[in-house]
Amino acid sequence: MQKLPSNAVCAGSGSSVLKVCSADVWITGEMSHHEVLDASNKGSTVILCEHSNTERGFLPHWSQKLRSVVFEDQIMVSVLELDRDPLRIV
Repeated sequence: MQKLPSNAVCAGSGSSVLKVCSADVWITGEMSHHEVLDASNKGSTVILCEHSNTERGFLPHWSQKLRSVVFEDQIMVSVLELDRDPLRIV
C-alpha cells in the first residue's frame, strides 16, 4: 500500500507553526524566502496562497463561533464583506 503524503495547513503566516512540523506538504499564506528554503531542504513542499486570502475563508466560521460560543450571543460580531487582499500583483 502506498503511503499518502502528510499535509499541514496554517492560515496566515504559518512559518512559526509549521517549523516544528514534518509534513510532506505545507500549505500556508506566507513565509519568508529563507523559511521556504529551510522547509524545502528538509524535504517539504511549500504552497503559498497569500496571507489574507488564507484567513478570509475562516472569518465567517469563526465569527459564528465567537458570537454563539464565546459571547453567548450577547455581543455582535461582524465580518466586513468589502475586505480584499491589500497586495496587488502587477
